[in-house]
Parts: sequence; C-alpha cells; structure tokens
Amino acid sequence: MSSLDKTHKIFLLADQLSKGGAERSAAFLSKYLASKNIVVKIMVNNDEIEYEYAGEVLNLGKIRANNTNYFNKFRRLYIFYKFIKSNRFDYIIDFRMKRFDYQEFLFAVLLFKSKLIVTIHSYMISYYFPQNKFLAKRIYKKAYKIVTVATKINSKIISDYNYDSTQIQTIYNPIDLEYITIWSNVPLEIEYDYIIGIGSMGHANVKQFDKLIESYLNSILPERGIKLMILGDGVLKKKLEAKVEKLNRSNDVVFTGFVDNPYKFMKNAKFMVLASKFEGFPMVLIETLACGTPVVAFDCFSGPSEIISQGKNGLLVENQNFEKLTEAINTMVSDKELYHVCQQNSKNSVAQFSLEAIGKEWLNLMGLNI
Repeated sequence: MSSLDKTHKIFLLADQLSKGGAERSAAFLSKYLASKNIVVKIMVNNDEIEYEYAGEVLNLGKIRANNTNYFNKFRRLYIFYKFIKSNRFDYIIDFRMKRFDYQEFLFAVLLFKSKLIVTIHSYMISYYFPQNKFLAKRIYKKAYKIVTVATKINSKIISDYNYDSTQIQTIYNPIDLEYITIWSNVPLEIEYDYIIGIGSMGHANVKQFDKLIESYLNSILPERGIKLMILGDGVLKKKLEAKVEKLNRSNDVVFTGFVDNPYKFMKNAKFMVLASKFEGFPMVLIETLACGTPVVAFDCFSGPSEIISQGKNGLLVENQNFEKLTEAINTMVSDKELYHVCQQNSKNSVAQFSLEAIGKEWLNLMGLNI
C-alpha cells in the first residue's frame, strides 16, 4: 500500500503547549501534519495549552493537577499506556525534556513500539540525556532518529555519547510566516522608541535579563530616549523590577509581563537583543526577523550563528562579552546604513524556516510521500 492510500497516525509528546520553543514547534508541526490529512494526537504532561494546535489532545496534566502521589502517577502511566496501545501510530515524536532516567528507559524499551523520533532543543543536552552514559546510549539505541534543532548540538551528542552520526539529523524549528504577519500588523499604541528582550524569567536566569539591563543602561540608548522593553514573566521578574526601581531607571526599562501577541511588539521595536547563557535554536530570533526587525545576539555555542548573517540581518556578539554587547547595541543605533541593511534583509532571511519548508523536511525524514 502506498503512502497515498494509507491514513498515517502520528503521536506528539510535549510537556505542554505553551511558553517554550519546543512546545511551539510541536504545536506548529501538529497543524502542518493535520493539513496533510495525517491523524495527529498529542500528549501533554502539564495542563497548559496556549498555542494553536491541531489534533486530539491527551491532557495528563488535568489528571495530575496538584496530586503527585504514586497512585496518581500510576493512573497517568496506565492511561498513557492504554492510549498508545489502542492507537497504532506510525511515529512517535517526543518533544519533552527528560527528568526521570529510569522512567524514560522503561518507556523506550517497553512502551514505545512505534518508530520513535527524539527531538533535542537545547545545547544543554543533559536536559534530554541521562548523566549515565550507558543508560543514555540504551534509551535511544532503537530510536528511528534523533532530531536536533542546530548542527552544533549534533556534534555534542556524538562527542559526549558516541552516537552514530547517521542516527542524528538537524531540522530547524519552524515558524508560521503568515500567522506572524497577520498578528504583527495589529496596531500598537506606543509613542516611544524601544528595543526589546523576550523570554522567561525563571530561577536558572538563562536569558540573563539582569545583565542585559546593565548593558542597555551603559549604552547611548537612554540618552537618546530609546527604552528597553522586556516581554515575559517568571519568578525573577519582581527582583528585576526592584533592581530597576532602585537605580531610578523605571522610565527607561519597561516590563510588560506575559503578552498574548508578542509579534506586534517585535515589529515595532527598533531591534531585539538576546543575551542568553545558552540556547538551542532560539525561535524568538527568527520570529523577530520575520516581523522585519533586526536582531543582536550573543554567538552562543548553538543557534544564533545559524540564524544571523553578520551585518546583513543583525549582529553576532562574542559569547558572554557584555561590553561587546553594549558596543553592538550602540552600533545598531548609530550606524544608520548598517541598520537599514539589516532591517531590509530581516524578513527574507528567515524564509527557509517557514512551516511549509520545515514540514516537508519532517515528511521526508519519515518517508511520507504526501
């Protein structure tokens, strides 16, 4: 039977459908696969669904709620098992971070009988692989493919875990260009110029907004009336707000909290700045560029260098050099010609990351001639 005669079924596993780039990728992929008449089902561990998606959702988060005892965990595991057993999936695509090594080992050996594709969305691959290298090798030994979102992650997996390079493939995170265009054109009633930083303000402080604020305050932007706007939320937000207030710079640094439509803020920003400790493949960069806005970013070990063409759609800065970051922020404002070039090239530079282009790569990976 040819692939054109068969209805394919694909199961996507995600921690939730909100907040992160991996989760957004899962949501986008569900929509693309469903548009090709593929039956899509999604499992989420947490009852957090904000992104648009397609298909049926098995929401284990609703069952868990605040109950984490062993009986509840066994109940969720049993429901998960019955769901997989009652559906003959062609592929299982796993977007989750892995927190419990032996649980993942049991899943891989006993539960996942369909072709398993594991996705790795961060250069911190310990989020996905056990520290025990023997166990790490065993868990994904029979995986159909390990898909990373950046080529440098491939090299790290091969180096750290001695995987065969033929088992690993890079497929970039997709963006929905049409969706972004529509929502970026929503009017935004802000009368001042600003640059933008975007991300979660979690305990790990991966986005380093505290240092971004310092770099901005050391730049020429405040004296030129250009503010720093920070989109996002998290446990560190109040601490950051208090720091800015103590410096008496609340008029220069604006915190919006979580926003439903970040794209209108991206479009109207002069440029976006990414000052992360590390990244996998930062979707916020390609989404900002898709809005026609240039970017400035640290040249993290993974991600930004595969998105930014130096001086053409943005500026790459020596990794973790905050003095150089301030210099790049100044350059993007003071060098009018450079800024114009980067702005003009922004949208076209991310066409390769369109949902249609990346979706076709997924179909090719799975051998689906649709």
